[in-house]
Amino acid sequence: MWKLQAEPCFRSKHPARRATLSARSERVFNHGARSDAVGHMPLRVSSSARAAVLRRCRGACEACGLEWPWILYLFRIDEAGPAAATNLHVRCGPCSTGLVGAFAPLLSQPSPRERLREANNRRSGTAKLTPARRRRLIAARGGHCQDCGASGSERQLDVHHRLGIVQGGDDGEDNLLVLCFACHHDLQPCASGCGSWAKRTAALCRHCQTRRRLQDLLPSATWDEIKARFPSLVRSWRPGYEPRPAPGDSPHSGSWPDLG
Repeated sequence: MWKLQAEPCFRSKHPARRATLSARSERVFNHGARSDAVGHMPLRVSSSARAAVLRRCRGACEACGLEWPWILYLFRIDEAGPAAATNLHVRCGPCSTGLVGAFAPLLSQPSPRERLREANNRRSGTAKLTPARRRRLIAARGGHCQDCGASGSERQLDVHHRLGIVQGGDDGEDNLLVLCFACHHDLQPCASGCGSWAKRTAALCRHCQTRRRLQDLLPSATWDEIKARFPSLVRSWRPGYEPRPAPGDSPHSGSWPDLG
């Protein structure tokens, strides 16, 4: 699999060899670069669609077979269709001559966080945390949350960095912790019993907090009248869900009991 980077990076201890590689790289870039790349609206492609296309084309132009993924572009086959893998084809600069519409590079630029992660791993000599390694780590830690003990069958399990990437943390085993999504994001079940998750510092989920605020602002209105007055609020709830009043809460008294 091709390494996802913006352009080829040649490193050689010999200046003559480095100059030869750089000249060869420049010739290939001049062959494949689009002269009209500036000024076009970029095509928004999801990471999953980009990865699926990269696996399909194996880093080569799907028209002429040029194997240089850093100078290849993604175009939509059907301009009216979505930017899905099945509606995208890969073209180099010359093969894309005459194609109109938005396009995007085959290889995306790594995010600042990914660049920091790569630098931290390189500094400590640690391998990157790939999806396969993530699954092996969760299985090696017993397949349960190391904080609350919830199993993977009960909740989604995430891998947390004890020392964050921005603070200089790497993907080393001693810096990784298996947590369920609730412990990872500091969540707990909503105190109203509505079935949603809430921040531990807030006790109530955001929908139940909104209900409490509206009932405090409109003490003379019933909950059904409030819902009829704010239909967009009701549409924002997932099907079958409705926020509940907090235990011991008196919606018409204006009192907000302490749930901490």
